[in-house]
Amino acid sequence: MNKNTMTQSKLSRRAILRNGAILSTTFGLALGSTSGQVAAMNKAELIEAMASEAGLRNSEMEKVLDEFINATTKALRQGDSAVLVGFGAFSISKRSARTGRSPGSGNGPADNSLVAFDSCPEFAAALDLNPGKGDEASAKCRDADVVIDAEYIASQTDSKLSEADAKRALDAFINATTKALKKGDRLSLGGFGSFSISKRSARTGRNPQTGKEIQIAAKNVVKFKAGAELSKAVN
Repeated sequence: MNKNTMTQSKLSRRAILRNGAILSTTFGLALGSTSGQVAAMNKAELIEAMASEAGLRNSEMEKVLDEFINATTKALRQGDSAVLVGFGAFSISKRSARTGRSPGSGNGPADNSLVAFDSCPEFAAALDLNPGKGDEASAKCRDADVVIDAEYIASQTDSKLSEADAKRALDAFINATTKALKKGDRLSLGGFGSFSISKRSARTGRNPQTGKEIQIAAKNVVKFKAGAELSKAVN
């Protein structure tokens, strides 16, 4: 074998190895993207989606979202409940100390978030959730201490946002959240918390009034997990 032939042979082997590495990397990325991990929509992406749907500026959507977060946090810090009309009610969950297991590892404490979330009937219907605590959720949405709606948002923002635009913004928030959750995505609002769909298995429970055992059907619910900033505010 002459020198030119040997050089070409080495180059060919290098090309094969290089192409093989590229294919392996690409294949690995493809596997990673289809490994079943839940995608997450963050706050910036939500604002973009809201602005696109409502036909308003990103800066206006950010102020509306921040006002919703601030109003809810303030209410919970004071021990009050808060409802975003047509979306859901937030309240302090009175949970006694207990030993649990981490859903991920099976060890350590379970999620002991002090903030409870109940979907309002309109939001639950849009998500096609199985019937659950219908009457209770309706009552919490109807009787919350702080009501967050378009009128409230318009009165609180310093950008002179009209009530009509505030309603468009809130509707866009609910619609964008609905679309993300129906796709199986998780919506993360940073330090405030995150929303996702949780599947609850059928189980045996007790009627709180009679103490009698009852069978509770399997159902899907919206799970809200309080973020670090909200947890610190309410603790």
